[in-house]
Amino acid sequence: MQSSEERKLHKSSPIFILLDNIKKIIFPILIALLGSGGSYWEYIALAIALIVSLLSIVQYRFYRYWLEPNQIRVKEGVIFRNERQVPYKRIQNLNLSQNPLHRILGVVTVQLESASGGKPEAVINVVDMAAVKELKQMIHGDTPVDENTEASSDEASGKKPALLTLSFAEIVRYGVITNKGLVILAVVFGFLSQLSDGYIKNYVESRMVAFADWFSNGFDSFVGDLGALTIVVYVLLLTILGLLGLWLLSVSFALFKLHEFELLKSHGKLQATMGLLTRMQATIPMSRIQTLTVRNSMLHRWFKRLTVSVETAGGVNNEKQGLTLKEIAPLFPAAERARLLYQIQPDISWQGIQWKPIERKALRRIIKRLTLMSLLPVIPLYFSHWFYAAASFVVLVLLSFLYARAYVKHTAYCLDNDMIGFKSGVIFKKETYVRLSKIQTVQVKESLFDRRYGMAKLEVDTAGAMVGAHHVEIPYIMLQDALRIQSKLVERVSSKQFVW
Repeated sequence: MQSSEERKLHKSSPIFILLDNIKKIIFPILIALLGSGGSYWEYIALAIALIVSLLSIVQYRFYRYWLEPNQIRVKEGVIFRNERQVPYKRIQNLNLSQNPLHRILGVVTVQLESASGGKPEAVINVVDMAAVKELKQMIHGDTPVDENTEASSDEASGKKPALLTLSFAEIVRYGVITNKGLVILAVVFGFLSQLSDGYIKNYVESRMVAFADWFSNGFDSFVGDLGALTIVVYVLLLTILGLLGLWLLSVSFALFKLHEFELLKSHGKLQATMGLLTRMQATIPMSRIQTLTVRNSMLHRWFKRLTVSVETAGGVNNEKQGLTLKEIAPLFPAAERARLLYQIQPDISWQGIQWKPIERKALRRIIKRLTLMSLLPVIPLYFSHWFYAAASFVVLVLLSFLYARAYVKHTAYCLDNDMIGFKSGVIFKKETYVRLSKIQTVQVKESLFDRRYGMAKLEVDTAGAMVGAHHVEIPYIMLQDALRIQSKLVERVSSKQFVW
C-alpha cells in the first residue's frame, strides 16, 4: 500500500507558474500599451494583475497533496485555503502536458478531470515523472514495471500496435480539412484592430500596402492586359493565394498540435500522445465514454477520411480551462471505420446498424419554413426592382427545396439492445452514438407545429452532454413512435446498471 505522506510541488514550479501567468496577461498588456484606450485605469488594472501574478508564485509553497489509499487529497491557497478529496474511482481523465522547458527539467503538469465538469478537479503544476508514475498506479491500478523488463516482455509477447498514428501527409490533410487558419487570422486582425496610431500600426499598414503594390505590379507584368478578363483573373488569383495561405496556417497549426500522434489501447483505457513543442498525453477509460461522434464534412469525403470525437462525463469544456482531448481519432481513412470504432467501443455492433429515416412529412414543413425565411432578404430588393426580388426569391426557394430534401435524406436514427444513434447534416455530416448504460434522461418534446402534424422530438441526455456538441435529438418523428421509443429506452435502461 502506498504511503499517504505529504507531497509538494517540484522546486521548479515557480518558474512555470510565473510563465503561465505571463501568458495569460501578455495580450491585455499589449492592448493597453499599444491600443487606442490609454486610460490610466487600464494601467492600474494591469499593475494589479502583475502583482497578483507575482503573488501567485508564492502559492506553490502552500500547495500540498496526499496519495491516500482510496483518494487524492489536495490542499492549496495562501489567504483562502482550499482542500479537496477526489476519490480515484471518480477521476475520468488523467492528462499530462510537457513543453520544452518541462522536458529539460524532467517535470510535467498533471490535470485530473472528474465527472463534476466545468474545470479540472485538480491541476498539479508541476511534479517529476516518478510522482506521475505513482499517481497513475493509484488511479488506474497499474503495476510498476522496470522499463527494460517491460520493453523485453512486449517484444516477447508481441505488443499490439497503436490503434492510430498520423503521418505527415495525414496531418497535412487534417490541417486542410479543419482550416484552423481562419481562427489564427481572426486573432491577428483582432489584435491589429486594437492598435492605436503609432509606429507599430503605421509599420504594419505600410508593409501591407507595400505587399499589395508588389503583388499588383507582379500580376501586371506576368499576366499583362487581358481587357475585361483582367479583373476576373485578378480576383481568382487572389482567392487561390488566400486559400493557400489559410491552408498553410492550418497545416502549421496541425503540425504543432498533432506531431507524432499516437493512440494506444491498454487495459480498457485509451491513451493519446501528441505535440511538437508541448507534448500532451491524455488517458480516457473506455468505460467512461458517454458519447461517440463521427464527423464527415465535404472535405472529409473528398479525402475519404473521418474524424471521431468522444465526450466523457463532465470533463473540461474548453481549452482555457485545461487540456482537452475531444478528437480521439483526429483523422483516419473511411475504410478503417468499422475496425477503429470497434476498438474504441467494442460492446456496440457496428456492422449491424440499421438506420430508420425521419418522417417524409418533414420535407414539406422544412420547405415552408425556409420559404417564409426567404422573404426576409427579398422584401428590401422589391423596393429596388421587382425583377431582382422575383429572381432572388425563385433561387432561394429552389435552394430551400434542395436543402430540405438533402436534410430529410441524411437525418435518421438507430436503436438496438445496446445503443441509440442519431445522424444529421447536409454539408457537415455527424453521427452520434450513446450506449444505453450511459443514458440519464429521455424526453419527448412537442412544439406548436409538431402538435399540428402529430409529430414530436426525442431527446436523449447523458452526463457528458456539452453545449454545442452533436447530441441525440431526433426531430420530425410521429408522436406515437417517439413515445414508443421512450418507453423502450426507459425499460432497457432500467435493466442496465448505470456506469460512469
